[in-house]
Amino acid sequence: MEAIANKRGDPVALAVADELLGDTLFFVARYAEGLSYAERAHHRSMPISRSGQAGRRGRRSFITHGPSVVINLWLQGLVDQSSQKTAAVLADAEAAGHPVSLALALTWCGCLATLCRGDIESAELSIARLKEHTEKYGLGTYHACALGFEGELSARRGDVRTGERLLRTSLATLREARYENLYTPFLSSLGELLMTAGRLDESLAVANEAVRRTERSHGYWWMPEALRIKGEVLLLSDQAGITAADDLLRYSVNLAHGEAALFWELRAATSLARLRRAQGRISEARDLLASVYGRFTEGFKTADLQAARRILDELHDAAAD
Repeated sequence: MEAIANKRGDPVALAVADELLGDTLFFVARYAEGLSYAERAHHRSMPISRSGQAGRRGRRSFITHGPSVVINLWLQGLVDQSSQKTAAVLADAEAAGHPVSLALALTWCGCLATLCRGDIESAELSIARLKEHTEKYGLGTYHACALGFEGELSARRGDVRTGERLLRTSLATLREARYENLYTPFLSSLGELLMTAGRLDESLAVANEAVRRTERSHGYWWMPEALRIKGEVLLLSDQAGITAADDLLRYSVNLAHGEAALFWELRAATSLARLRRAQGRISEARDLLASVYGRFTEGFKTADLQAARRILDELHDAAAD
């Protein structure tokens, strides 16, 4: 498509090709390239939107590349920049008044990225907006995503029963619609919820399915997190699971590092550092987590970075003793 667009020189085709390449590169975890295409789509789309040529695809392309930029920035560890871009994308989507574009922006930017950054208050507002918007316009798949995010939010606040009900409802609808992009993340969230509730056999079955589906769909962007969650479940399952959990967590760290997914690498390194600390391997735990944490240049007020900082301080104190 890019080759044909380049040959024709059609500005709309060029912008759409850049947008689709950016999205595709994101899903296969080639974040730097994906970000480059998404940003180029932005520069090409703005003159198109002003000239009134946008909208050939049933949604506003000058908005839909924005989520790709947000997610790419976040996963590369540029958390503050991702947050700033989120606000801009949501404002543009609201102003444009295009129902599908707004649902897309709310789903990926307002809900997914914001929840993962740990900004619960902003995520709650976006989830409520997405739910209201998708009910109004009958956008069933996006409405199912809203229910999934609402379930995740309920689980974080300790309401496991409501969280499970909403996640299972979301998953059933997405499965029927064959919408794979967010099915596996919600499945992983259900596995975490069941783990928290102490239902470890169910949790492990769900975590296994999330990894299998991620492999089958080549959803490399989610694989480090799917592996990390399965590793966490194995750690709680039984003593015999420690070796397998250790392997999964190390694989998650190495995979995220190879993908330059610094945010996923931090999560996996935090989980692995906790395991190393429990094993009495204090220096190894500290060196591992410090090597990842030290590569961040922003986002230090987010939940994951603050949690990593606390563990590093505890490991420093333990090493001093």
